[in-house]
Amino acid sequence: MDVSGASRLGQALQGARLSEPRTVRPSRVLPPDLLDALRNGPFETALDSALRASGLSLERIRHRLAERGVQISVTTLSYWRRGRSRPERPHSRQAVRLLEELLGVPTDGLVSLLGPRRPRGRWVNRDAAVLKTERLWREFESLPDLLAELDSTDDGLLRVAAHDHYELDARGAGARLTTRLTLKAARDGVDRCVVVLHGEDPDTALPEFADVRNARLGRLRSDNSVPLTVAELFLDRTLSEGGTTLIEYTLRFPETGRRAEECGRGFLSPALLYTLEVAFHPDAVPVRCWRSHRAAAVWRSVSAEPVWISAAGRAHTVFENPGPGFQSLHWEWH
Repeated sequence: MDVSGASRLGQALQGARLSEPRTVRPSRVLPPDLLDALRNGPFETALDSALRASGLSLERIRHRLAERGVQISVTTLSYWRRGRSRPERPHSRQAVRLLEELLGVPTDGLVSLLGPRRPRGRWVNRDAAVLKTERLWREFESLPDLLAELDSTDDGLLRVAAHDHYELDARGAGARLTTRLTLKAARDGVDRCVVVLHGEDPDTALPEFADVRNARLGRLRSDNSVPLTVAELFLDRTLSEGGTTLIEYTLRFPETGRRAEECGRGFLSPALLYTLEVAFHPDAVPVRCWRSHRAAAVWRSVSAEPVWISAAGRAHTVFENPGPGFQSLHWEWH
């Protein structure tokens, strides 16, 4: 499934699974932010919260791991904490289990957030599922029912790459979104792509499909109280496992929409590349812009980096190997 988005747009969906942390007697009362991070992830947020709650320095952690026979550098611990790398090798995962003990985290509290090991090698083999739709869209209770009306919660497509080009009007509201997706079939007999569109204002109509290429528009199901719409796009041909296709669609937004403050896309399993462009109108250019990542559609960001807005009023960012979670651009008006 795919979800394209701004605060009022949708975000990309793919079927996946994340195991729940097992609660084994914690050795101490954990602070609320750490408990929340252990429940919802991602791994780097939970590790950072556990380290801060422990009061231990990375050097002290390194020393205690070494006493247990596990050699992990301070740099590696810092990279794990900031999400720049993940514990993948058996040696590294052994260190994470010791970290749970040293930091007073319930058994498997951190390990379970890592999900299955990522296969090594070409991206075509990176189809491990790591996040459930319900976690990514935890605030939208009607979404499972809308998906069920289309007879599927998994369209069988992996998002290899995505490119979103979002245009705003002179009021700062969304005008058009053009999306290009590179898709790969995870099984035989895949014949459609499922798209979810989310709007933040129930009083404003959702965007409409103005153009679809290499596919045709099928059924639409909506919950106007959110508002939320699920659409199916039938592919030009049925794909066998490993088969690829490219599709493109353009969404046109109503002229009554309110000012947008975000545009982005969510991923449930790893992709190769996500490129996001935003074109502001010359009469409505924000004062600053930044990129961020968060674990769910309605959730706090776990990282933020400034993004340059050009003299022409354009901003863009490239996310390499995105997912799971939401990657987005945010901006602030005068």
